[in-house]
Amino acid sequence: MRILIEPHKREWEGQFAKVRGELQQILKGVPILSIEHVGSTSIPGLLAKPVLDIDIVATRDILASARAAMVSAGYTDIGERGVPDRYSFLQPGYDLEGFTGGEGEMGGMRRNTYVILEGSIALKNHRDLKRVLLQHDDLRDEYSEAKKRIAAREVQDGDEYCRGKNEVMLKILQRAGWIEAELDEVRKANE
Repeated sequence: MRILIEPHKREWEGQFAKVRGELQQILKGVPILSIEHVGSTSIPGLLAKPVLDIDIVATRDILASARAAMVSAGYTDIGERGVPDRYSFLQPGYDLEGFTGGEGEMGGMRRNTYVILEGSIALKNHRDLKRVLLQHDDLRDEYSEAKKRIAAREVQDGDEYCRGKNEVMLKILQRAGWIEAELDEVRKANE
């Protein structure tokens, strides 16, 4: 498969705001902590797949309620998928084949929506990648270049795409101050 990479679009923030409003309605009555725009579409100047990454931050005690609310709204719960404490959901009208972007049967931008536990390494990963890439042009450019190299060739699946970015991702997390044990958890999740 080919991965579509695009220059950052200002409209992605508006798309996120719309989806956040929808998710707030879905999760009304579930005491989540926040809904955050993470990933490449949240970082001006970074090349990105046209796919929103959204973290619904929750505590362990409300995890089951948050997951149930998402399923009741038509999302498909596909579990942790190898990343502890990060539960993935496919939006209505999409399946795993929608990895590279586009619109689904129900319309709207493709997104990766996660119910993710506060304090988890996965959430720290998302937040630190965003923070460092917003602050460091050199790493943002290097990350964009890694994405371009991957997009220039065929990849077997989304996992291969993620593995292709792993080296620069680890460099970004090192800049964020991660210790080796934390970096090992990311390496293991991206194998």
